Amino acid sequence: MAIKVLMPALSPTMSEGVINKWLVNIGDTVSAGDILAEIETDKATMEVEAVDEGEITHLIDTTPDKQIAVNSVIALINGSKDERLEDYNDKDQTVSSEEKNKVSETPKVNTEVDNSQIIERSKDSNTKQNTNFASPFVKKFSKDNNIDLNLIKGSGPDGRIIKKDIQNFQLHINDESITVIEPSSIRKIIAERTTQTKNEVPHFYLTIETRMDKLINLRKKINSNSDIKISFNDLIVKACAMAIAKNPETNISWVNGKIHQYKNIDIAIAVALKEGLITPIVKEADTKGLAEISTEIKSLVKKANQNKLLPEEYSGGSITISNLGMFGITEFQAIINPPQSSIIAIGSIIEKPVVNSGSIEIGHSMKSTISADHRSLDGAVAAKLLKDFSDILEDPFQIWLNSMDMEVI
Repeated sequence: MAIKVLMPALSPTMSEGVINKWLVNIGDTVSAGDILAEIETDKATMEVEAVDEGEITHLIDTTPDKQIAVNSVIALINGSKDERLEDYNDKDQTVSSEEKNKVSETPKVNTEVDNSQIIERSKDSNTKQNTNFASPFVKKFSKDNNIDLNLIKGSGPDGRIIKKDIQNFQLHINDESITVIEPSSIRKIIAERTTQTKNEVPHFYLTIETRMDKLINLRKKINSNSDIKISFNDLIVKACAMAIAKNPETNISWVNGKIHQYKNIDIAIAVALKEGLITPIVKEADTKGLAEISTEIKSLVKKANQNKLLPEEYSGGSITISNLGMFGITEFQAIINPPQSSIIAIGSIIEKPVVNSGSIEIGHSMKSTISADHRSLDGAVAAKLLKDFSDILEDPFQIWLNSMDMEVI
């Protein structure tokens, strides 16, 4: 009896994956635990193991852009010669990115329908090819010259692609000063997810400015008395966890129309990779000291850059910390990472004149902006979380007190 090897769901948000390469060939004998393939998901590159022993008899055909649905049969062990992988999978389960991105004729939007209908129409229109909404000349020319009509915006009636559109497109792509880059699978997924999130999640934003002088002094004292060097981001993660502990009603997610509230306080940190962004999780950050948090973050960042994060290391949490302060960015708004309910965007620490008890002095301040999901968080609730977060940073001695792994300073 044939043993089926399935496209695994390597993260809660994964619906499809790309086989980067097979590490076995048809005819190879494998044992349980042998690595069969490298799978590229929406988060990282993972390995697929054999679940039993036997001979590889069938492998699914792969191309660099083929998205394969989760739970599709991608290989058979000990299959018979008269079996075909196609018999196990629906014909629509595996589609190339070119087919996936095909767009249908753009519907006219009825101004009387609600926003959810408009969003659903928009999503439908981005999943079918627009070849029927182009002139006969455009259809023939694009076919003869291998041009993807998805890349062309029509200027004809109701967005119809006409002759001048494809001519202008040809002039554009023939410009030697322009390099056309095919986005990676991860970049395509990020583009799709962020667009969907921004359209479907009702964001609201709150910004607060925090005096950072005491935190700067605390960090200097800690690092002068410890072998482990603590970063501002380590302190910020700990402060965020402590603020959530004071506001447990913010430790939630919106999942399929329900609110999930968590007991553990897990803080995600945004890590920029060459191919995109990933958010590894510091588990139970409220119970950990600064040294432990710092060591864990360094390990997670290293694994992220090596594409070695495990699914459980980047899944979960109700909030993300996104810090662009090291790039000199003073203030920004970040997109929520669903199903999390919020994300805090951290700006740089700047030296500036500040008013203290009626006198002007030189101080250091930092702006933080929370993006919150209004389906699960109200303005006052998110505001209190952000205020408590800021207060902890302004009076950071409590961070040190909550870090049992810190030396006496």
